[in-house]
Amino acid sequence: MKTSYIKSLVAAILVGCTMGASAQALHSGYFLEGMVQRHELNPAFGGEANFVVIPGLSGFNLGVSTNFGLTNFVFKRNDRLVLGLSSEVPASEFLNGLPQNNQFQLQLDIPILSIGFRSFGGFSTLGIKTRSFVGLNIPSSLFAFLKQGADPTTGIARYDIDNLNVSTNNYVEIALGHSRKLPALEGFSYGAKLKFLVGAFSAQANIEHIGVEMSQERWMVETKGVASLSSGLSLTYDEEGNINGVDASSLQIGGYGFGVDLGAVYTPAALPNLTVSLALNDLGFISWSKLNNSVTSGSFEYTGFETIGTEGTALNDQLDVMLEDVKELIKFEPNAPHDETRMLQTTLNVAAEYAIFNRMISFGLLSSTRFGAPYTYAEGMAVVNFRPASWFQAAVNGSVSTQGSAVGALLTFCPNGANIFFGCDYITPNMRFAAEGLPLYGTRVNLRTGIIITFGKKK
Repeated sequence: MKTSYIKSLVAAILVGCTMGASAQALHSGYFLEGMVQRHELNPAFGGEANFVVIPGLSGFNLGVSTNFGLTNFVFKRNDRLVLGLSSEVPASEFLNGLPQNNQFQLQLDIPILSIGFRSFGGFSTLGIKTRSFVGLNIPSSLFAFLKQGADPTTGIARYDIDNLNVSTNNYVEIALGHSRKLPALEGFSYGAKLKFLVGAFSAQANIEHIGVEMSQERWMVETKGVASLSSGLSLTYDEEGNINGVDASSLQIGGYGFGVDLGAVYTPAALPNLTVSLALNDLGFISWSKLNNSVTSGSFEYTGFETIGTEGTALNDQLDVMLEDVKELIKFEPNAPHDETRMLQTTLNVAAEYAIFNRMISFGLLSSTRFGAPYTYAEGMAVVNFRPASWFQAAVNGSVSTQGSAVGALLTFCPNGANIFFGCDYITPNMRFAAEGLPLYGTRVNLRTGIIITFGKKK
């Protein structure tokens, strides 16, 4: 792939890290009945009133999480910014500051239409939206290889770089949901949401293994991996067989799929202040047809890298050289198109809430685990909820996850005719940004605000 394409992807990822909003209803609002969109977290939650989501007014949902930041890769030397690969930065200073796996994930939902209304003895929802997922995992062993190379004394070294991958799936989701009470069991409600999916664009590069054997005589590289693009898109190659671009002249529907959300909520008659709930969201798949496929397999002799971070070299030029070197390390060859079915990123939510003072205050625990490529994410959140008036609710929380700990808060105003909300699930002590707006450290800045129109008599 041309360096310009790779640089654009890297820039998009870094810029994405500066933004954030929950890709679903805020976890802070899981226990607040006034938060209209909490049915996205558990389809068993019915709305207090009918609602309609208007594009623009209700905003879009963007969720970003990363365990690395600008300070992991960029260093200041003599009033200049240089990459950690520069000879001016000691290997220990650069490599010791990297996570074992540098992970990034982005989730973007843009609503086209969403409505909720009482019907058929329960509450029904209809939603149409576009959904996009981007996942990235870069093992620190790749940067160790780029930084250290062969032993300066013996000229010998061995590097094993595993599970280098990047993927993106983009599709349109048409979802029909319904929740209702179970008459046979007092206090029990259940719900389901059926989803029809239309695949728009998919791309994936999964490099299972890169082995580099260095000696004084030669460098040998062995690779195993696959890259694919959805139908209508194809990779283009230069005269040497390297990928140098993407042809999108015949873009078309890439595939179809199906998904389901399942949920249940139970308040025991013997313990009316206790509510337990469970939800399994995005259980399903997309079948991508006629994926254009490329593979990298086998071994070849490598002649070595260009010099990175020489005196006076601009940071942008250093990035150019690094990306060119990585491109030379992984050589793809075209393969026959094929069909492939991929599972959705499934999320399991398990929660319990205990209320006091006639539900004016409650305490909730929420466990959320997301499964799927490129890695599994788990989070535990403790929430204190306040309902001082029928038109105002609030929540504060603390969370611990596989990406660290954080606090958050949510304010939601729910008078007749509107649901106005502002909240942030994740606020961390290291939430600091450079002048360019890029995060200095790994972070999740999940902010969501908007207005949803409500109508009809409240439940």
